[in-house]
Amino acid sequence: MNMDVTYRNVRPSTRLKGRAEKKFQKVAKHLREPIDAHLVLREEKHMKIAEFTVTGSGEVFKSEEQTSDMFASIDGAMHKLERAVRRHKERSNDRRTAGSGDAADGFVRPDWSEDSGIEA
Repeated sequence: MNMDVTYRNVRPSTRLKGRAEKKFQKVAKHLREPIDAHLVLREEKHMKIAEFTVTGSGEVFKSEEQTSDMFASIDGAMHKLERAVRRHKERSNDRRTAGSGDAADGFVRPDWSEDSGIEA
């Protein structure tokens, strides 16, 4: 896992980076290696903005959050990112199991024979 942090108009802080890394651990467990994450922390006027871009499992996930507090922005962006990654993982698992055929669903095709009087 590789995580880069870029600060724009924000003073670099180990607390901010530590918070982001701690929150990112929840997201990283849903992705396959190699995982590349890029976090941009910036301030525009009075808004603190956190932007995450994560590449993992062959996909690119992005999230952005802006609030008046940088820690809240990090938490919000991480929450959005985690939701997107989980949704992607569930969809890929659903696609994998859906293509296994009728026998997996317990569905048995009725045997239409000439004795039933119904033509196929």
